[in-house]
Amino acid sequence: MTASSFSNEQNSTPFAADCADLIEFLRARDGQSQVQALSRILKPFGCQTLTLYRPLFSDWVSWSEDPAPAPKISLEEMNRIQETLKNCDLLIKNGELWTSLQMQPETLLYWRREEKEWKETELTFIRQLRQYTAAYSSALDNRQNEIRFFHEIMDQMPTHLWIADAQTHEILFMNQAMKDNFQLTSPEGQPCWKVLQRGMNGPCRFCPLPKLTAQSDQNLPHTQGERKNTLNQRIYRNRDSLIHWIDGRLVHFQHAIDVTESHRLRLDADTDELTLIPNRRAGLRTLDELLEQVGQGQLSITAAMLDIDQLKAVNDQFGHREGDVLIRQISRTLTSLLRREDLFFRLSGDEFILVLINQPVTAGTALLNQAQMQLRQWAEAEKKAYRCSFCFGLIFVAAGTQLACGTLLSQVDDAMYTQKRLLHIQLKESEKAQMQLKEYHGEVSFSYDSAYLYDALVESTDDYIFINNLRDDVFRYPQAMVEEFGLPGQIVRNAAAVWGEKVHPDDKAAFLEANQIILDGRATSHNVEYRALNQRGEWVWVRCRGKVVFDENGSPVLFAGMISNLSRKNKTDRITGLFNKMVYREETQRLITRRPDTPLAIMQLGLDDFKHINDLYDRSFGDEVLRISAQRIMSLLPENAEVYRLDGDEFGILISGCQPEAIRGIYKKLQTAFDQQMIYEGKRYYCTLSAGCAVYPQDAQSFLELVKAAGYALEQAKLNGKNRLEFFTRQILARKIRSLGIIEKMRESIDQNYAGFFLMYQPQVSVTTGQWIGFEALTRWQKEPYGFVPPNEFIPLLEESGMISPVGRWIFRQACAKCAQWSALAPALTMSINLSYLQLMEPDFIDYMQETLAATQVDPGRIIVEMTESVIASRAHALEHLFQRIHDLGMRIAMDDFGTGYSSLDMLKKMPADIVKIDRAFVHGVDASNFDESFIQFIVAICHKVNIEVCAEGVETEAEFQILYPMNVDTIQGYYFGKPMREEEINQKLKAMVSSGPDAVK
Repeated sequence: MTASSFSNEQNSTPFAADCADLIEFLRARDGQSQVQALSRILKPFGCQTLTLYRPLFSDWVSWSEDPAPAPKISLEEMNRIQETLKNCDLLIKNGELWTSLQMQPETLLYWRREEKEWKETELTFIRQLRQYTAAYSSALDNRQNEIRFFHEIMDQMPTHLWIADAQTHEILFMNQAMKDNFQLTSPEGQPCWKVLQRGMNGPCRFCPLPKLTAQSDQNLPHTQGERKNTLNQRIYRNRDSLIHWIDGRLVHFQHAIDVTESHRLRLDADTDELTLIPNRRAGLRTLDELLEQVGQGQLSITAAMLDIDQLKAVNDQFGHREGDVLIRQISRTLTSLLRREDLFFRLSGDEFILVLINQPVTAGTALLNQAQMQLRQWAEAEKKAYRCSFCFGLIFVAAGTQLACGTLLSQVDDAMYTQKRLLHIQLKESEKAQMQLKEYHGEVSFSYDSAYLYDALVESTDDYIFINNLRDDVFRYPQAMVEEFGLPGQIVRNAAAVWGEKVHPDDKAAFLEANQIILDGRATSHNVEYRALNQRGEWVWVRCRGKVVFDENGSPVLFAGMISNLSRKNKTDRITGLFNKMVYREETQRLITRRPDTPLAIMQLGLDDFKHINDLYDRSFGDEVLRISAQRIMSLLPENAEVYRLDGDEFGILISGCQPEAIRGIYKKLQTAFDQQMIYEGKRYYCTLSAGCAVYPQDAQSFLELVKAAGYALEQAKLNGKNRLEFFTRQILARKIRSLGIIEKMRESIDQNYAGFFLMYQPQVSVTTGQWIGFEALTRWQKEPYGFVPPNEFIPLLEESGMISPVGRWIFRQACAKCAQWSALAPALTMSINLSYLQLMEPDFIDYMQETLAATQVDPGRIIVEMTESVIASRAHALEHLFQRIHDLGMRIAMDDFGTGYSSLDMLKKMPADIVKIDRAFVHGVDASNFDESFIQFIVAICHKVNIEVCAEGVETEAEFQILYPMNVDTIQGYYFGKPMREEEINQKLKAMVSSGPDAVK
């Protein structure tokens, strides 16, 4: 077997990862450099802890790459391990391994990983490492021995290794495997570009040395990449490094792995067999990479989806071989028009994706129209008897736009199907015109197999039953429908065009698409609602629900179903066309009464953040979103489910005879459909779907109880982060009952002059002096039977119930009065008071603040009002005049919870805050987090640059304080300096501080 047989990535040894690291490990004199090099070598094995131990006098020193401290091992235990290793090469216990490396001085290697079983390759590697250290140690006595030792090591490597002088490019060494592969005998002494490349007169233009030399200030600079060799046309993955050779000179070290075969396999796996362009997997992978670059602002794209026209008809009439000819011709035509940097791949059978880099939509349209023209010319020249064209949709994605691959595909699919529907209409109109030219007279015959008809009818229960013979494309409608809508008769040919003339223009797209997916074979049933024009000139809402029936050979024979006149019952929602909550109630009660033993689920849906859509655009657009959402929900439901319009942005779904897993499956489909950005009339919007579900009979026995339970579950889904499904549980009910009880008790507290509400005050301390400089007023509430209720529970209930308004005013007055009282003891102490966004929205709240300042005679300069970062950042423009009025009154503004929401440098520059309070999430454990430490240090520097004070919240330990102290944070707040205290305790401490001297309290 030749050395080249091993020259591939599948057979590479652990050392083949980077021999430069092995050299670094053997030659380094300090433990830290050695453990770093060894860690890089061992990276493929995924070790969790790697530590080197060496004896130092009567103790042991250690070096580790693990961020956690090295394992604490007693001196006696280390000596015992050392003695044991004198008699064996490896000491293994569970996931731990010890071995002795014969280096100078002798070194113990400790290696721990999660897997308990050690593979033979890993143990062999460690034994090789021991041999290398022993051999190298003995070779140090003689320079020639050292050189020979390195030659022997690298000659054992099955991958390609060579070393050249960094100045002259002269080859100093090449291992045997590479010599054999390139058929070289003595390449040493010759320039690398002369013996390893073809037709070069000097250093290669792609030589990595200039880049490496520019990084020479780094420790062991390296670069890596893949390149085809010009001499043997093989593809190598190269890792190039600069290292100091044994004689001290700077050399270029290259380690190369032959990846030609894997490239070929990957190319085969990524290529569509029929068209020889990238397939779906490869195309989507590249599209993801392009979208990442778009999101980073590096480029813009125009994306298109193409769908071959009537490919199914070509396959049916002329055979699949002719269909393949059409697919290949369209692919070849488009490929010939594209640039190298553009992306074109086959998404599915008749769909392609085209991505033009840094090109506008107009360029994409021109290119695709040119392709269409060339295809028509080809079809004429080849005398093709079928349509040779495609529909397409285009969207432009500007640089900096954050867009997921799935969302982009959905948007171009929507754009393409707009053109697809127009084509469908044109074809139907053309067919109708041809029928009129034939002046066909006489009654059209209609026949069908009653057994198949029955299979379809049992699925239908409503007003107008229709049957479509798919073989003849003939429809039969009931006489009542003929009379209601003025159809030409009960038997109608080309019904899509005839009935389509009756459909409202705004609903025609949904109607045609519902029919098209049946004709394309992409669905076997549909469920669509739209408006149709009756004989009296009225637009009435109808629901069309149909199903395809197949014969014993699996061929479609009938499409049958029913069309229900919804407006006739006057129980439909005018916006969505769905049945309203009245029918929702009647149908639920009917199902419970008629089938008391059958499970019935109620799923209540809510559009998340729907209010944002109304705020961003207007209510008219919001109504359209509700209509679109209703149709999307309805189209995704199974046959045992119905959807109804409830109040606001909520919908109700009745699911009969369904198990929890099936319900989860229904919601998952809905969730996936809504979890992407949508476009309507050129406007983008995004709203996910939350759901709460209750099941009869286990959760409730009546409609009202079911609706209440499902509503509680929906509320819980919203509280748990939205875009999720929650099933009703007794725990949810208990929490709701508790919340309602707390709300009533807080209302009672307000009526009793705020009995149960009280304030506690947490000190804020100067970093430089360690003295109190102010307090934050914190609201607490305690009342039987609930006892002490935490603020994160009762404050949201105050906001939800509207009681935040009176309670917030009471808090503001109490805190101002207390600040004024304490001014006699400490004139400079400040008082921070939290405000809710709802309080700021009260028309007269700023006037109330002004009246309170005057009534309590507090110095406004000592009052700081706190608002969360999300409130200030998201509503800064809307609240700008209120912030200005607060400043005009002499008070200051603090931004609370900074870093958790909308943080940006631009916001720090423009925001109205005088003080930034860094959230405790960044302070907690800052002594163990480089990120948090760097974040705080950066924010302090920026804030001070724009004259904003900084307060660090949640400081609890001495270690945290010691990290924050040198950062020049202005104030600190947290348990380390004081927990929230009642006013009596603060009174005592203030008096004690004042009595100890004027500098005790600032």
